Amino acid sequence: MAPPLGAQQLIGHRLLDIDGNIVGKIGQVYFDDQTDAPKWITVRTGLFGTHEYFVPLRGARAMEEGLQVPFDKDTIKRAPSIDTDRHISPDQEDIVYDHYGMRPEVPEQRAEDAPRGGSGFTVGRHRRPSTDDPHTPRAS
Repeated sequence: MAPPLGAQQLIGHRLLDIDGNIVGKIGQVYFDDQTDAPKWITVRTGLFGTHEYFVPLRGARAMEEGLQVPFDKDTIKRAPSIDTDRHISPDQEDIVYDHYGMRPEVPEQRAEDAPRGGSGFTVGRHRRPSTDDPHTPRAS
């Protein structure tokens, strides 16, 4: 078994399906808004990495060959299409979880259920950009 990788170190590594088949390369890592823990990755597939799909990190494990997830290649490649360059809404997250036959580990409070009065509560998932990411906002 390979040593554990940090979340940002996953980018560019191979993603393997449950049977050890190579699905593609890991493109991005998305983090939980409340815990800041890595929750999702995207995998780039296709001849030039032109297709990108969300994959939950739950159940993933580091292997010598890359990161292995508990889903088959066809399931990953049939994942719903969601823009990978922005925040994931709770509704979008639910759609992807449903596709993989999963539910969130902890029920999440929706924005409409949040206490009123400026608590600073945020819902959803965010991508932590790397310094070489073209989507990273630059200071002027």
